[in-house]
Amino acid sequence: MTPFLLERYLIDSIAVISNEQFDPSKKTHTGDTQVNLSVARHKNDTFRYRLVLEAQMRPTKGKESNFFPYHIGVKGRGYFLFKELVPYKTAEHILRLNGAAILYGLLRGQIAQITAQSAHGQFLLPPANFVEAEKHSGSESIVTRAKNSKELSSRKTAPKKK
Repeated sequence: MTPFLLERYLIDSIAVISNEQFDPSKKTHTGDTQVNLSVARHKNDTFRYRLVLEAQMRPTKGKESNFFPYHIGVKGRGYFLFKELVPYKTAEHILRLNGAAILYGLLRGQIAQITAQSAHGQFLLPPANFVEAEKHSGSESIVTRAKNSKELSSRKTAPKKK
């Protein structure tokens, strides 16, 4: 695989809105995560690329009463440098898989940090499967359904070893 690195990332926008109808007594909560990606090569430097990732958490249609504790929207940019010249399609493929996973993880951490000080406590965006999304590579958008159980969402520490 072609070596590349993240030079820097920026957060363009971030919104965390408490879900007033959230019911912590329910055993499970659900929601849809939509992730949009776009890749662009630097206009003067063919070794550099920008990846824009936008993610939103929305209630699953018909299951609004079981929605997660927050409505979330985040948009970030990652600036990547390839160590060798690669065709655009190769760079785009690498960034849609590996670059997106890196940037999503960083944005996920920011959401966790913000929600840790919010009404319903810390919340992690559900993982996104960028490999599966790449199989449907004609689409700029990835939608995943997430479900989280009360047992997992309310755990404050790691399970004890037996």
